[in-house]
Amino acid sequence: MLRFIKSITLVMALVLILSVTGVYSSWRYAREPIVPTSATLEIGIFPWAGSDILPEEDEIGQNHRTLIDAIINGEGIGLNTSNSYLNKQIEERKDGGSGWNNGRDTIGSMAVTQGDELNDLFALSTANLTFLIHFVSDTEYHIYTTGVYLGERGSQFMNINTKDGSPTTPIGQYIFPIYRTIAVKTDGIWKAVETKEGSAKSAWYEESRRNANATEIPSFDPDTWAEGNLTA
Repeated sequence: MLRFIKSITLVMALVLILSVTGVYSSWRYAREPIVPTSATLEIGIFPWAGSDILPEEDEIGQNHRTLIDAIINGEGIGLNTSNSYLNKQIEERKDGGSGWNNGRDTIGSMAVTQGDELNDLFALSTANLTFLIHFVSDTEYHIYTTGVYLGERGSQFMNINTKDGSPTTPIGQYIFPIYRTIAVKTDGIWKAVETKEGSAKSAWYEESRRNANATEIPSFDPDTWAEGNLTA
């Protein structure tokens, strides 16, 4: 009888050990690292360095990534469409127009000459954003975007100012935030490569005319842009 009880006890002990081992093994399996699936998703949402700092697309009036993508890749309207309105106006700004031949190195949605068309093409009137493109070279453009209201433009007649512009930030003082996205052209294709948040000094936009500031259009000077908040 004693031998039988010992045998039963041994069997039960073995069963208990195996059960504990099974539970432990299951627990270890659950603790194994899982390959994150978000990495691939983030590449699609944030396709270039720093683009994740841009305001979220679902915030009304703050669709910076959508705007930048339209400026670069918009079908029929962006930089990657050779004969788009944007590219034609950029070339005209570079070359200079009738009565002025120095040319300009920027084009912006605040302009009188091109602004209304650019606002319609890129839906800026509903997106509540302003952009300025700085032509650094033939293969590098800096695209500046901001949700800050820059102010009310003035008016002119025969290249003479008839109404003063009203910038919300006094001329010469810093505006923040202004996002700078660097776009480069490689093998004929424009791509965004880097976005940073910074500040730039308030300035009048240079118009497509000999008197660059006849209309006094609130804008900012891209040459003064620097990373970070410089308004303090």
